[in-house]
Amino acid sequence: MHIGPQSWDLKPAHEYPEGGGGVELPLGMDIPAVEERCRNNTYEWLPRMYDEEEGAFYGYYDPRYGDFADAQTANLIAPWQLMAAYDRYGDEELLERAASATIWLHENMVDSHPMSLVLGGVRDNIKEHQLWTKYTADYVVTNLGLFERTGDEEHLERAIQSGKFLLQAQRHDFAPLYDRWNEVWLHRGWQAFGRIIGAMLGIWELTQNQNWLDWAVQWGDYALDLQDSNGCFHLINQQYYSSDMAADEMRSLVCLAERTGDDTYRSAAVDFAEWHLRHQRPDGASYVALDRYYVPVSEYVGPGDVPNIGIALLRMHDLTGETRYLTATVKAMRYALSKQALPGEEHPYQEDPHIDWGFWSWDPPYDYTVSPDQSTHHVRGLWAFIDYWLTLDESTRSEVVEAAPLQLPEVSPEPAVGTRRDPQ
Repeated sequence: MHIGPQSWDLKPAHEYPEGGGGVELPLGMDIPAVEERCRNNTYEWLPRMYDEEEGAFYGYYDPRYGDFADAQTANLIAPWQLMAAYDRYGDEELLERAASATIWLHENMVDSHPMSLVLGGVRDNIKEHQLWTKYTADYVVTNLGLFERTGDEEHLERAIQSGKFLLQAQRHDFAPLYDRWNEVWLHRGWQAFGRIIGAMLGIWELTQNQNWLDWAVQWGDYALDLQDSNGCFHLINQQYYSSDMAADEMRSLVCLAERTGDDTYRSAAVDFAEWHLRHQRPDGASYVALDRYYVPVSEYVGPGDVPNIGIALLRMHDLTGETRYLTATVKAMRYALSKQALPGEEHPYQEDPHIDWGFWSWDPPYDYTVSPDQSTHHVRGLWAFIDYWLTLDESTRSEVVEAAPLQLPEVSPEPAVGTRRDPQ
């Protein structure tokens, strides 16, 4: 279960001599500078995205209109950044805010009526009659993370309750969503098996109930049937690759390989990782969606997906020792850094203080929104990279530096005209 780099038992960079600043980093800046960027995002920008009255994060901020979107599904993963920061800095206030956002979810987006046959499912914030396994798995992971850090049994109980919704989906042929209007499980949608495997493995690890491991393995076997011969997964209606789901899918296969010793999952993870290396853009990004002919649906990138995939590639290096995964991760993290709006530097809407230290939600910039669900991937990805980089031997680091000559992409300075959108 990955919340932050300390979940891997990695030592945080700031605890090394000179904060790790004596080690060469192939990102165009040293490790303390990356640490400062992440800390400023966490302590300067992220609190502006928190609605104190609701006790939850806004959906996103739109600088064109100067307004905040109501709290919604962004709260499913925004708490991961707070928990990762708590692991790093020991700040209890961060943990309290993460718990508050999760309580808001329970009260506003989770099917919690005792008579419900799909108890624990998480609703879509637009189509509220739809309960999604993708969102529910995130909710499980968030509650497990809070239970680990607080010992509050209520978080574990809610995680198990929502885990049973995932189990129901499994028993309905791995359906990705439930339609409450028609009282039927549907098989079209986001087939996000990786998040579900991670959630079930997390419950197993914390309860030692063997059934959850067995159920996670069944999702893994289902996943193997979805994989194309070239290693890719098309998980939107079995027709489209989505960068939003790629990282969790890759990590889940690695986790199953490690926990079961089954090389089939290892091979599947390697094949998917190799596919990503072949399709990674020169700037380190991946297109947000590709059709089955591997043509981009649009020229857009979901910037937060890029460092999230980078985290998965770090896991691939840990699994295989192949340095090409580190080289691809370096490119992904350079891209992530280029998407942050730095105060004092030229960027769109630079006069708006709500933008400073945030990360743009789209590239090419669609609407110049910033959102906490994007931020959590950028910050946790950068933390994971610098912490992992410091564990490597000098020869490995030198090999990666040589293979990935520094060339950072630039942020377009021209504001784009777009429409409001849901960041999830």
